[in-house]
Amino acid sequence: MWFISQITRIIKLLKDKNVALYKKMLFVVPIIYLIIPYDFIGDFFPVLGQIDDVAVFILMWPLLKRLLDRHSMKNQKQKEDIDKSDSINLNENDYDID
Repeated sequence: MWFISQITRIIKLLKDKNVALYKKMLFVVPIIYLIIPYDFIGDFFPVLGQIDDVAVFILMWPLLKRLLDRHSMKNQKQKEDIDKSDSINLNENDYDID
């Protein structure tokens, strides 16, 4: 379930028009690196070829996680900042019933 929620957050970040292109590319480049057979260490080496692919994700994940967290916090703050001046708080006794 955690994996699906992270993928959902990444998709929301990639679709957000307010996120700079270079930040979006930070998510796309490691995936392209994994798919393309030309690596620092070729995939034709049995174990070493796969280790460099995994290393890219291990090294990039803290940066990507921080970027995702900031994006999620920004979206949450925007939702909280919605103007509620015309709304009535039913938990307070500061309204009149006619």
